[in-house]
Amino acid sequence: MFDEIRRLRRELDRMFEVLAREPVRFVGWREPLADIKETPEEVIVEIELPGMNKDDIQLKATEDYLEVKAEAKKLIDEKHEGFYRKERSYRGFYRKILLPTKVKPEDARAKYENGVLTIVLPKKEPEKEKKVKEIRVE
Repeated sequence: MFDEIRRLRRELDRMFEVLAREPVRFVGWREPLADIKETPEEVIVEIELPGMNKDDIQLKATEDYLEVKAEAKKLIDEKHEGFYRKERSYRGFYRKILLPTKVKPEDARAKYENGVLTIVLPKKEPEKEKKVKEIRVE
């Protein structure tokens, strides 16, 4: 029972450590919808990024979190006889996701299809807890 409590304490400490490093959110950006699935071997994250091109997407991953940023800028510049039209539009998505377990970011894979970004992150092998040997004083 105490081993489970210590494990839970380590996980909570890890979560608070990651959250403390959290940068200020991007003001005016939308937070995309996401599904996070965990299998015995990997963590799979699916994020909705409608209307984006794959070149608009930036991904960063560590052992603890996944950061997704996507932005698209559009400029319309039309000149016709009798009128001139110039419009700019801008869309941005940003989300930082705390992962449920440590992963190997160097082995991550991503695919963008039909407005859905799928990121597959293989899990990191859990570190074995070091044994503490009690020493008897003579």
